[in-house]
Amino acid sequence: EPISALDVSIQAQVLNLLMDAQESRGLTYLFITHDLAVVEHFGTRVAVMYLGRVCELADTKTLFATPRHPYTQALLSAIPKLEDDRPNHIRLQGEVPTPVNLPSGCVFHGRCPYANERCRQEVPQLIATDGGGQVACHAVEEGRL
Repeated sequence: EPISALDVSIQAQVLNLLMDAQESRGLTYLFITHDLAVVEHFGTRVAVMYLGRVCELADTKTLFATPRHPYTQALLSAIPKLEDDRPNHIRLQGEVPTPVNLPSGCVFHGRCPYANERCRQEVPQLIATDGGGQVACHAVEEGRL
C-alpha cells in the first residue's frame, strides 16, 4: 500500500502523478490497497481477494455498481455514504479463518450467508459474469444469488 501512511492531500498528489505518468507513458500498475476510495478513483480493473484467493474480478465501475460475490457486497456496503440516513451495512458473522490452515472448499463459506454443502467441499472457480467480470462463487453459479 504505497500511499497508506501519507496525509490525504499528499495521497491525492501522488495518485495524480501516477495517473499523469500512466497516461503519458502508457503504463499499467498493479496497485494493492485496502483503501476502497483509492480503488474507485484510481483503478480501471479490480480484483477482490479474501484470504489470498480472488473472489471477484471486474472493471471498477461494474464492481462498485453491481458486486456479485457476497464478500465484495459486504466490503462495499461498509463504505460510509453521506446521503444515507440508515446505512445498509452487511454484517458478516463468524471469524476470519487463519491463513495458515485454510478451510476446505470456498475460503469464505464460514462467513457467507449463502453457503451450502458444495461451498464447504468444493473450491469455486472464476466464472464469467454479465458485464465482462468474473466471480468465484457457487451461489452465483447456481443462481442462488
